[in-house]
Amino acid sequence: MTSRERVLTAIQGRAVDRPPVSFWGHTYHRESSAAELVETTLESWREYHWDWVKLNPRKHYHVEPWGVRYRYPGVPEVKPVLESWPVHAPTDWAQVTPQPPTTGALGEQIEAVRLLRRALPAEVPLIETVFTPLAVLGEMVETPEELRAQLDSHPDLVRGALEAVTATYEPFVRELLRAGADGIYFATVDWASADLLTPAQYRAWARPFDLRVLAAAADAPFNVLHVCKRRNLLFEFGDYPVAAFSWATTDPTNPTLREALGRLRPAVMGGISQDGALQASGSEAALAEYAAALAETAGRRWLAAPGCSIPPGTPAENLRAVRDAVASTRLSTS
Repeated sequence: MTSRERVLTAIQGRAVDRPPVSFWGHTYHRESSAAELVETTLESWREYHWDWVKLNPRKHYHVEPWGVRYRYPGVPEVKPVLESWPVHAPTDWAQVTPQPPTTGALGEQIEAVRLLRRALPAEVPLIETVFTPLAVLGEMVETPEELRAQLDSHPDLVRGALEAVTATYEPFVRELLRAGADGIYFATVDWASADLLTPAQYRAWARPFDLRVLAAAADAPFNVLHVCKRRNLLFEFGDYPVAAFSWATTDPTNPTLREALGRLRPAVMGGISQDGALQASGSEAALAEYAAALAETAGRRWLAAPGCSIPPGTPAENLRAVRDAVASTRLSTS
């Protein structure tokens, strides 16, 4: 099978020759332009020949249109530091208005998708990272807890900002698809965790806006919902129109791959703990997680991947070991 055939066959629930596999992560010192981001992404793909490419932009591209700024130290493994954000008081939400979807940081990502699509073989699917509207608002305050409190104290102002962000991201997503993306990797960040919201609160505050953005991507074959963090609300999203769900499957507070396959219709993505086994000295732990995930899923309706972005400096030998183990897996396609 080609990579595209393997990915599309897996998400359709049909038999594949081996599981599709991909890993992704930040390169903090090489994310400040479309050209740099594409170059570092291609280097990883050429090294490992992942079955699909998940474009991993800088942390805050999605809130730059509203004035969020980070300071980058220029050191490969050092995270950027928040410098400025637009919402310091609840009344500031009124200043969050719709932004042009094809200029500034958003236009840069459209260009990155266009450049990467031209550079990658046609057989390799490409998805771009997009964040749920509530997650976008969560980056406009200094801490997520501030937004959480204002959902209760100033609901009308927050809803107005959610509307503005959603109205910006609907056309942005359509432009990503025109530029060559095969779908979006739609990330909830902190907000689909019981640590911040109950299921009822998520349904009230996030679901309607999530579904509008996903509707803009409805023609894409490879949309993924990434349900971040521990104690996640994965099963709240069973009817979301996506091809696959991604989450930290090895976290003991989250559903396992087997549990998710039993309750969800789309494919599942994950199996390797990016902060645990993948960082170990030697590849034994990562290979054990791969073997366990393969046993849980029998290689059906499963895409082998990390639970979230892998840290910079992840040992290359561990990535190679997992990639080689996947490549040597043989599944029955009958």
